[in-house]
Amino acid sequence: MAAISVSLKLARRALRQNLLSTLVAVFTVSLSGGLFLGAWKTKQSVKLAFAHSAGGFDAVLGARGSQLQLVLNALFHLENSPGNLDWEQYETIRSHPGVSEAYPFALGDNYLGYRLVGTMPELFLNHQWKSGTNYQVRSPGRIFSESAKEALVGAEVARELGLQLGDRFHPYHGLEYNPDRKHNDIYLVVGILEPTGTPTDQVIWIPLRGVQTMEGHDPEEANSISGVLLNLKGSSGLALDVKYNKQGDRATLAWPVPAILSSFFNRFAWLERSVAALALLMALVGGLIILATLRSTMHERRREFAVLRCMGASRAVVTGSILWQSILLSAFGALGSWIIYFLLSMAVSSLIHLQIGVGMNLPMLDGMALLTGGGILMLGLVSAWFPARKLYRSSLQESLNPHG
Repeated sequence: MAAISVSLKLARRALRQNLLSTLVAVFTVSLSGGLFLGAWKTKQSVKLAFAHSAGGFDAVLGARGSQLQLVLNALFHLENSPGNLDWEQYETIRSHPGVSEAYPFALGDNYLGYRLVGTMPELFLNHQWKSGTNYQVRSPGRIFSESAKEALVGAEVARELGLQLGDRFHPYHGLEYNPDRKHNDIYLVVGILEPTGTPTDQVIWIPLRGVQTMEGHDPEEANSISGVLLNLKGSSGLALDVKYNKQGDRATLAWPVPAILSSFFNRFAWLERSVAALALLMALVGGLIILATLRSTMHERRREFAVLRCMGASRAVVTGSILWQSILLSAFGALGSWIIYFLLSMAVSSLIHLQIGVGMNLPMLDGMALLTGGGILMLGLVSAWFPARKLYRSSLQESLNPHG
């Protein structure tokens, strides 16, 4: 134990004497580990968060077009609507024996940049946005009436705009805010939803007829809808997929939602690989910096090591100081990589929640994080192997040689 204590003390002194090199090495290793973990874990967390934020729906029926666009537009309130459906198409899909839930929705307006979505009150009365959980309205608010100009406001919209029960507002035409396109209709806020951590929080919900008959809208489109949110029974999705996507040409069935979202994230696989490659390159640079730091320490302190050996210190003690120096550098690098990973994950989570309304779980030190930390420690030991081996084999005469 005494030998280990002496080696550790020598290692700490060396790190203080080479503080700049120490900080550069720790920062480089930390950044490489943090980027690697961030690229790996953030993608998984985002995919899981999006899957859990689909509002509890299996599929979306919409106008003919891209399935991905339909999912992003209907469930995450991104992109533009690919077109409209006739009311008869809603009635047809609602009466299908393989459909357990069908809620029509209509888009086309906003309030100060936040989308207005027209739908039926039953969505908030009957639907479970996650297993066993219905939407909740803050007391003493309520859900809008189907025939009234009333609004149910998402939690995030209410927080950002300061909307409260009893407030009134004019909608604006289009999905983007333009002060010159204000409607004459006035809507009354009758309820505010409890937060869900899903895109529902980023929307103002009004009656379906409100969007269809809004002043300034085309009267011929009064019976049109943007799409239908669906839950399906058993394997009925296969039959409906054939009916709408393989044989039909008027509508698109986006099903299954998780597979469509997965294909969306696969588009960014190149970015994940690029970040991982950059992280590995930085890890290599960090290992080389550790190696250079250790060799510099050996060169500057070779006479000190020789004196220590003359005073009775064993080769193991002197060599151990090099190994301990590497272990300390690597340990600080592993700790720094976890900190950077946490900060990066929190930043990405906040950005996604702010822009889309999708909530992500807090980052955790799971098996991959621990494995990354272990890899950094192994990198440090490998970097220390050659200088430690050279020091262990060096003779006192070589160490005391002023030209060595």
